[in-house]
Amino acid sequence: MEQPEWATAVGKTIAAEVRRHRQAQGMSAQQLADACTELGGDMPRTVISNLENGRRTNVSVAEVALLAAALQVPPTVLVFPVGYVDEVEYLPGRTMSPMEAADWWNGERTGDDQAVSLLRRHRRLEGEIRRLYKSIWEQAIADYRWHGAPGGPEAGAAREVAEQLTAELHELRDDIERRGLTLPPLTGLDRPA
Repeated sequence: MEQPEWATAVGKTIAAEVRRHRQAQGMSAQQLADACTELGGDMPRTVISNLENGRRTNVSVAEVALLAAALQVPPTVLVFPVGYVDEVEYLPGRTMSPMEAADWWNGERTGDDQAVSLLRRHRRLEGEIRRLYKSIWEQAIADYRWHGAPGGPEAGAAREVAEQLTAELHELRDDIERRGLTLPPLTGLDRPA
């Protein structure tokens, strides 16, 4: 069965991007094949050569992931050449900028109720809370060194914000759990009283 024209075009884009990133890193096709082998995948030099020369236009998602890891680039840049073209056909007959297509592919354009959006929000909140507590700790140490007493008004304000964000994080975790999704591990950020 012959693949559709659009799929062939996507394969050619991937091949061009593999070549671009391989050459930019000064890698030969054999070195790329060896890097794939080191990762536990099988991507012989002949397959890479056939892909780059257009003799092979179908590339599986697993192969894109393997090639991207071997090239040390995000897989999405092999599919959507961000920074190299103005527009890509991300679906048959549908075009957008490569950056928008990459965002779509990465789930950054999903609704707030999608699992990927919920878990990104969780990661963002957790990081923000941890940064706040770190700054409170650092401020307390500085205050103690210079004034003999830890925690000034800035630390109190940051602590209040951190507590509000922690409550928001735990509400989000409850929502994630209600949806039957796997909760990310969370240590040291206990539920507020």
